[in-house]
Amino acid sequence: MEYGDYSPKEQLQLAVCQTLISENTYLSQEEIRRDLQERGFETISQSTVSRLLTLLGVIKIRNAKGQKIYSMNPQLRPAPDAARSISEMVVSVEHNSEFILIHTVAGYGRAVARILDYHQLPEILGVVAGSSIVWVAPRIVKRTALVHKQINYLLRTH
Repeated sequence: MEYGDYSPKEQLQLAVCQTLISENTYLSQEEIRRDLQERGFETISQSTVSRLLTLLGVIKIRNAKGQKIYSMNPQLRPAPDAARSISEMVVSVEHNSEFILIHTVAGYGRAVARILDYHQLPEILGVVAGSSIVWVAPRIVKRTALVHKQINYLLRTH
């Protein structure tokens, strides 16, 4: 999803909200609001959460347990496009003390992993890709933050 028409704060809220809904199961907007608050949006209101869900095209579906949960609308996901720039493929790049996770637009995980493999960064031990996520293991755990910076530079997401 393109967020270019929104302020930097709104862009960040949209991106974080999209990631949360893609990776978690939510039964209520209040649960989404709580997780957004835990990620730094302390003053986010329920009405703002509702607006974010509308802008993202989030729908409610029944899961395997019969519960109605919030989900990204699969019909609104962008189709894979070879002309898309690398930075447009990447939603976020984050790390902890041991590894780096790259969240991509649905369908681009393997393409981003292939780009990392192609560049053969000596600091990277290995890369594992799914449809919308890439897991990167640094060769030396103490250098995880450095590898994170290298990946951001390579993917032009800084």
